[in-house]
Amino acid sequence: MATLCATREIGVPLIVATSRTPRAVRRIAGHELLRTVVCANGAIVWSGERDDVLEQTSFEPTALTAALERLTRQVPDAAIALLSADTMFLDARYLAQRSKKGLAGAVLAPSFGQVANEHAVVAVAVRHPSLVAEELLAPVAAAFADTGEATFAGTAAVDVVPSGATKSTTVERLLTDAGHAGESAVVFGDMPNDLGLFAYSGWACAVANAHPLVLQAADEVVPSNDDDGVARTIRRLL
Repeated sequence: MATLCATREIGVPLIVATSRTPRAVRRIAGHELLRTVVCANGAIVWSGERDDVLEQTSFEPTALTAALERLTRQVPDAAIALLSADTMFLDARYLAQRSKKGLAGAVLAPSFGQVANEHAVVAVAVRHPSLVAEELLAPVAAAFADTGEATFAGTAAVDVVPSGATKSTTVERLLTDAGHAGESAVVFGDMPNDLGLFAYSGWACAVANAHPLVLQAADEVVPSNDDDGVARTIRRLL
């Protein structure tokens, strides 16, 4: 965290972008020091400093409900969770597949149609008892065609956010508004949901334990997250 703060002290802009919603980022010690955070793969811009959602893009309720119906027909055993900025609404299958620690504060959904109509849903998480994220990606993307952007930030779940809301588009807009070009940006990533940022940036760094597609797309491979690769590389650049 000290290294990230050091970038601001010398006037280097910093944007943290994550698949997590504010609900999950709040659990990170020192999150308020991150200031502006792009959450939910680009669907939310959140102020960690003020604990305030600055902007968000949510699913249109009817389109979301239709996509979920297609998904449950195509992948009957899919475990589903709908996420707003502050709450995770999940079904019984999702509850059975996650640890209680990861589901602290989550709510068992009365029905996904009701949740879609009553809450601003910014992301959908999909798991399966026997399929890993890479195998689940194609059917989830097909079910959400024209409705959402599907990707994955871990081995178990596929994440879907509203169409047009991606890490790269939101980060690009924030940097452009601040007067910074993409060619001047250094990006760090580890999973396929970072590939859009890699394409946008001037220099893309993958941590050593990143997904193979991310390693392949990187301009530089830095030490792993276990070896503080991001912090060490930022210190070197500074």
